[in-house]
Amino acid sequence: MSNGDPFGADPSVRALRQVFAALETAQGELLAHLGVSPLEPNLRAWRERARELFEAAWPRAAAQGLVTGPDEAARLYLLALGRAMAQAGRPAALGVLPGDPALARLLEEPRP
Repeated sequence: MSNGDPFGADPSVRALRQVFAALETAQGELLAHLGVSPLEPNLRAWRERARELFEAAWPRAAAQGLVTGPDEAARLYLLALGRAMAQAGRPAALGVLPGDPALARLLEEPRP
């Protein structure tokens, strides 16, 4: 009988799954706090832009030791989502997003 998840024993796969779960949880909490409906027409575009920002910043953040686990990755993603929403004209209220200037700076840096 085969295991239903042949990759589940791989530590790197488990680590990434923890990161993605943290991102999903943090995103849901932020959107609920902001009163954003899951049916919001702009949500997909915000998430796509946030993903682009996050994917560009995550390796640099990890290399600098700023993101070492799921919680820090979730903070970076929330900052990316907040940036994406602000760029689209829907900024989050002051104090809603994580206050981490070092991570926020990485979202402003151009890609290498």
